[in-house]
Amino acid sequence: MKNLFLLMAVILVTACQQTVEPTVSDEDIVSALKENAVNLQEAILTQNSEEFNKYVDKNIAFSTGDSNLSKFYTMSSEKFDVAPAAKWGEFDLYDINVALSPDSRTAVLTFYAKGDYTVGEGDKVDYNTRASSVWISTENGWKIMHSSWAPFGGGNGIPNN
Repeated sequence: MKNLFLLMAVILVTACQQTVEPTVSDEDIVSALKENAVNLQEAILTQNSEEFNKYVDKNIAFSTGDSNLSKFYTMSSEKFDVAPAAKWGEFDLYDINVALSPDSRTAVLTFYAKGDYTVGEGDKVDYNTRASSVWISTENGWKIMHSSWAPFGGGNGIPNN
């Protein structure tokens, strides 16, 4: 009888236990997304496919529009096979703001970028843009889905290819 009571107690305790999923605070999500945005941009500028692929999902198209205001296109690491038109000196993202959806599974980032680049043997061009991106939470972490860039405050975007 004692063994039966012990068995029933173990079954009851096991059945009553709830699976508690670890929660991540919105502040931690915001901090991680800001870091992701900077790391993704660095991967694009340095054409680092391994780092780039940490922030994209092969099953989710990553559409983007460059700051030269050309047509939107799908961004992938295959674009790294083409030599970039610009050689970057400085490039910094700043004033990154993150707006989370009510369920904290989608985020819109707005930010600015400044720096400089040269094309060929030309003069240094000051770069100044505003941008936004959309990120979604997946089972494999936060992945970018869309970004859009535009010249800001009379600044220059990237050159046309």
